[in-house]
Amino acid sequence: MISQELFNRRIKQVTQPLPGSIPKPTHYRLPVKKKYEGYNIIDFFLEVVPRATKESWLEKIKNQSLLINKKPANKNSILKAGYITEHFSTPRIEPEVSNNIQLLYTDDDIIIINKPAPLPMHPSGRFNRNSLIEILKLAFPKEDFKIIHRLDANTTGIVILGRTKKIVNTIGSQFENKKTQKTYLAIVEGIPNENNFNSHTKIGLNKTAGGGRASSENGIDAYTEFKVLQKKTSQNLTLLEVIPHTGRTNQIRLHLAQLGFPIKGDEGYKNANYFKKNPLTYPTDTLFLHAWKLTFRHNNKPFMVETEIPNKFTTSL
Repeated sequence: MISQELFNRRIKQVTQPLPGSIPKPTHYRLPVKKKYEGYNIIDFFLEVVPRATKESWLEKIKNQSLLINKKPANKNSILKAGYITEHFSTPRIEPEVSNNIQLLYTDDDIIIINKPAPLPMHPSGRFNRNSLIEILKLAFPKEDFKIIHRLDANTTGIVILGRTKKIVNTIGSQFENKKTQKTYLAIVEGIPNENNFNSHTKIGLNKTAGGGRASSENGIDAYTEFKVLQKKTSQNLTLLEVIPHTGRTNQIRLHLAQLGFPIKGDEGYKNANYFKKNPLTYPTDTLFLHAWKLTFRHNNKPFMVETEIPNKFTTSL
């Protein structure tokens, strides 16, 4: 069993300094999905990594640091579904993240943490060693914590990690089958006319510049409910209780922005041009979106976990 004291001590040991503060090359591994069958290697990466340039991929091919199934690619390489692409960055320092990772609950099957921000869940983009799962690997090398569900790098709050494949499947299926109840808190810009409202806006599958998502009539279904908890008319801010009934990427952020109530600090969804020049992950804890409560079944019984409301929420209203 991992005690609170042991958890805090281990996290502190491996994050002071942050693991990504030492320059190292980053290894990226990306499988080719069926929808990219027949793509040229350059066209593939221009779509899946929209912020990178054609010249950067040609340079990697020239240096033989862009691989397909472990072999150097060339600029005319055509991809098939299931191919594994790999590439390596030059040695670099990763952006800083928060190490204020708090243990909420642990047993033989799961651990539940309160994730800070900014902190990506897993290696992606500019972040590799400075990610939750990599920090946990360093802190607890004998464990094999597995991600059951995800939060954005800039979203704080409850995350469940499984310690066995069996529990990952058991709890993961509850998320997939909408048997869990997730409750978020959000502070948004604007004052809604109604105290209860919702959004059914569909969300596209393709990434936008910076790695976000956009609404699309041909996208997948998404449904979010909102309830007003507090209005601060003098600051044009509203505190909302948010219940997402589906778990799409950036769902809450996109739905609120489309309704005209962007989340405080969410410049990328407030201004469509922001992500064209800036990455998806904000450099500081500026996004007012928090995974507050989570209900699911564990050991054949209802299980509910709740975090304290972050100080930045209480001091902003």
